[in-house]
Amino acid sequence: MLTLDQVYHAAYVLKDVIRETELISAPQVNPESEIYLKTENLQITGSFKIRGAYYKISQLSDEEKAKGVIA
Repeated sequence: MLTLDQVYHAAYVLKDVIRETELISAPQVNPESEIYLKTENLQITGSFKIRGAYYKISQLSDEEKAKGVIA
C-alpha cells in the first residue's frame, strides 16, 4: 500500500523535473458544484505520465538501469 512518506519522497525526487500544474475552475461542467481540473496537459510531455515514469526509473538500481528500459 502506498504511504504518505512515499508520496513525499516522490514529490522530492520530481521537484526539479516536472512543471507545477494548477487547478482551474470548471463551473460549466456542473454549475451546482465546485469542480476543478488539473492541467497535466501543460507538462512538457503533454500528460501526467512523466511523473510515474521518471520516478520509477529514478528508483532503479544501477544494475537495472544498465539493462535498459522499454516503454
